[in-house]
Amino acid sequence: IYTLSLHDALPIYRMGAGNIFHPDQQFIPYSFFYRRRGDGQFLLSGDVNPSRGRRARLGLLAMLCGAYYQDEYTNYEFLQRPSIDSRDKFFEFLWRDTELGQREPSDLPLSRYFGFPFGWAIARTGWDENSVVAEMKINVYNFINHQHHDAGAFQIYYKGPLAIDSGAYTGSSGGYNSQHNKNYFKRTIAHISLLVYDPDEVFETNGYGGADKTPFGDNDGGQRLNGDQWGAPQDLEHLLAGDYKTGDILAHGAGPDDMVPDYTYLKGDITEAYSDKVSAVRRSFCFLNLKEETVPGALIVFDKVVSSNAEFKKCWLLHSIEAPEIKDNQVTITRTQNGDTGKLVNATLLPKMDDVEITPVGGEGKEFWVFGKNYENDPTNRPDVANERGAWRVEVSPKNPATENYFLNVMQVMNNTNENVLEVEMIENDWVVGACIKDRIVAFSKTSDVLDQSYTLSVEGEGMFKIMLTDMHEGAWQIQKEGEVFKADVSVEVEDRVLYFEGSAGEYTFLR
Repeated sequence: IYTLSLHDALPIYRMGAGNIFHPDQQFIPYSFFYRRRGDGQFLLSGDVNPSRGRRARLGLLAMLCGAYYQDEYTNYEFLQRPSIDSRDKFFEFLWRDTELGQREPSDLPLSRYFGFPFGWAIARTGWDENSVVAEMKINVYNFINHQHHDAGAFQIYYKGPLAIDSGAYTGSSGGYNSQHNKNYFKRTIAHISLLVYDPDEVFETNGYGGADKTPFGDNDGGQRLNGDQWGAPQDLEHLLAGDYKTGDILAHGAGPDDMVPDYTYLKGDITEAYSDKVSAVRRSFCFLNLKEETVPGALIVFDKVVSSNAEFKKCWLLHSIEAPEIKDNQVTITRTQNGDTGKLVNATLLPKMDDVEITPVGGEGKEFWVFGKNYENDPTNRPDVANERGAWRVEVSPKNPATENYFLNVMQVMNNTNENVLEVEMIENDWVVGACIKDRIVAFSKTSDVLDQSYTLSVEGEGMFKIMLTDMHEGAWQIQKEGEVFKADVSVEVEDRVLYFEGSAGEYTFLR
């Protein structure tokens, strides 16, 4: 669609009418820059097939965008593999600007937020082959068709795909609307998001609220089917009628340095992505650039899930290519094949050990398992040499039934030979819950609501810590340490609601 819009815009621009679209459209292809993995491929998104081999290309899209906006970053992407389909050579003849320069993305900020109508953030630790790439999604709107039911999903790449989108678009099951496509690949269960399993839920053909209750797909416990099957909205009125709205952005930001941020933060409310089996689903992401080789990055994910029935099983998902290793509250995902050398270690802090079940699902015959049935999809004419469509997932669930549950998970990445996993400690008091990893402390409001009253936080350990408090009310705050003024006036912005400072061990009080 973006490429087609440039086909319309270029001749109108050349005739002197100027830019007929919003200027921000120039930056849509930048999501590809940020999703570029160290092996030259892109993080998977929507209806695509995983692949390895030649560098993934943007082709006609990059050429047209570069020419129209005189964008040297996009032109660089085109020139890395300047391949245009033979059917589109005429457009290259018409519009390509052969005098346009090129510019590598390596001087762009390491974090970028892609706002309305998506609400995505992508964080990197660099631009070379050894960089961590973490994608975090909220999805304000879901336009269906080739988009998936993946509000709240994330992916992590480091020296190989570690936390992945699973499944494949085409294969032995068929293509668009095949059994694998509609029952697994497009659905929430194939992504690293949250399930709430109501055994009586029906995923009908024409969206929730319709008269026809004919089941369209299996009950995966995931997000509702909006639209008419996979039908995209026909016009703006149709879009805004409500069925395609799936979430709200509650906060986003990166800092304190814009170019090389210590943290990238994104919080959203994705309640609307689900049926009335839930009354609240919120997810907060915090990616930490640890700025060291041994453990270069970590992702902290905090969730609040309130179901309409305490008996509905809640699942926090984590997908991988190779089998996970589970020990107590720790899950290890290691890449050992196809030249990949990365490892991810996840510590589940909530639910606590006495109330958590961590279950592996997958392996032969259960690669794409949906509560009793496997939707196989082996590659046919598109090789998946590294099995990037995946074969395993971990389900983290509370043992004891409750309507309200919280999940807190801390993932760190490293080389697959590294055994020096960083210790992760939970932080909890009456106001906040969070984690300490290395010299970083991240705290969230314990209820996921905005904190608008004074409270305290005790910090223990040696040396200096970088302390990040989220969910803070906007405005001026004073920080006291051991009863003395530590910082007289710290401003919290409404956009991110983050208070960030450095300090040593002690008891801190935060006053409005």
